[in-house]
Amino acid sequence: MKKILAGLILLSAIPAYAFEDCLISTNGKLTDISVEKNDVADIYPVITIMNEKNTLYVHPLKAGETRVCVLRNGKEKVMFNIKITPDETIINEVKGFDILKLDTPPEPQAEDELDPPPMLREIGQKEG
Repeated sequence: MKKILAGLILLSAIPAYAFEDCLISTNGKLTDISVEKNDVADIYPVITIMNEKNTLYVHPLKAGETRVCVLRNGKEKVMFNIKITPDETIINEVKGFDILKLDTPPEPQAEDELDPPPMLREIGQKEG
């Protein structure tokens, strides 16, 4: 019993890491996906109902660095440098591409603010 308890205490001291998944999207069709180090991250095209093929799903497997090369609209070669740490996935910005971190809530924008709820009448107040 003491060995089991000691093992549980040791396991609880090991830090837990949660890698951060991301989406890379653009307005053109993405094909010919090539990943330099497949053991660092999996890169999958996202299949949509409209079959636009303009979004890639980045799923980190371990900490490290890799590069991803894709072909946009069948003619433009685009390279992404990806660095994965235990807490964050860092993808270099490329003009014409949006990078969305799935595990981080988006920052609220001014246009996203909701109107305040209407004031509630006090219970029992008569209209007059």
